[in-house]
Amino acid sequence: MTVAVIGDSNVDLEILLPATGVEGNEHAHSDPTLSGGGSAANAAAALSRLGVTTRFVGTVGSDVYGAAAIASLADAGVDTSGVRMVDGGTTVMVLVVVPIGGERLIYVWPPRGGAHLELGVDDAVDGVEGASWLHVSGIALRGEPAAGSILTVMDAARSSGAVVSLDVNLRLENWGWESDFRPTIDQALQRSDVVFGGAVDELCPLSDVGDPVQAVTGLATTRRLVVGRLGAGGAVAHDGDRLYRAEGHQVEVVDTVGAGDAFDAGFIASRMRGESIEMALRYANGTAALSIGRPGARATPSHEEVVAFIGGEGQTAACC
Repeated sequence: MTVAVIGDSNVDLEILLPATGVEGNEHAHSDPTLSGGGSAANAAAALSRLGVTTRFVGTVGSDVYGAAAIASLADAGVDTSGVRMVDGGTTVMVLVVVPIGGERLIYVWPPRGGAHLELGVDDAVDGVEGASWLHVSGIALRGEPAAGSILTVMDAARSSGAVVSLDVNLRLENWGWESDFRPTIDQALQRSDVVFGGAVDELCPLSDVGDPVQAVTGLATTRRLVVGRLGAGGAVAHDGDRLYRAEGHQVEVVDTVGAGDAFDAGFIASRMRGESIEMALRYANGTAALSIGRPGARATPSHEEVVAFIGGEGQTAACC
């Protein structure tokens, strides 16, 4: 069984700022670090790391960063046959500036547009053919033709019997409810069997309520499971009939970039093995917790590491 992940793939350039006035500072003049990034691509790499057969579908620019983005996915074991390089397109770069002892600062270039929005209908339909699960990132729903192509392929995937999941990835702090994004997200919700999001910063604004549990409950239906991430507080989910909860883990935080993508991958991997919603939440929490204890957006643990971390109960089945 294959999971097809469709959406954004870019590069992350991380710059660790040196401390000033510190003699013998080991971080002085450290080289920037370039790595693969993008919410959808991070989830694809994480799924592959967890042992799931994964294909990425998307577009990147015909530039050095596009080539690097594709290579990073291939290195993670992801099938990149569904990736197209756009002539003259620009691969998005996420610039991560890390002050010593401070909160990391994240900038996106170009701030709007980018080759990931050039995904056509034929690219999308061909790329997800035969997949048993389709996972979508909302990042690629902010512009055409990608938004229309993805909505079309979500319909096609459900018609073929595939499970369709959506990480809303609202990023309202960056772009707000600009243009036609709100109605597009609403259409994507209607086409989703599973919806992921940060319970406070994404699902609350989406449902127009202030309480994260009420937000998750209000967005769920008997045919749409909604999963809200609560960071250190764990996660909650509602399937239209029942509320599920899973506690978080106390770990030393090294890097939170990509934690939500790792969580999504963990949940999908667990469900692909036929495990319960409760177990999938536990497994997803464990995957995210191990991820934030390591540097980099793609520091996803292996299936065996997650099993050992959460205690292994109900997690011994071979992955897909």
